[in-house]
Amino acid sequence: MTTYNTLPGVTKVNPDLNAYVTEMALKALFSQIEIEENKIRQDPLQRGTELLKKVFNYADLKKNP
Repeated sequence: MTTYNTLPGVTKVNPDLNAYVTEMALKALFSQIEIEENKIRQDPLQRGTELLKKVFNYADLKKNP
């Protein structure tokens, strides 16, 4: 990877495999969180737990005072 990074015109790649795997895992995790949050926002029936009801009620009140 270090040699690859020295080539002109290429996108630099982080040669640290642990950092790369961690970054990709976090991207995937937050992508799934976004999908679930959008479902909850679109369908209020998905707000089943008391905690979710409190969180989204607070967000709804801030959005529509």
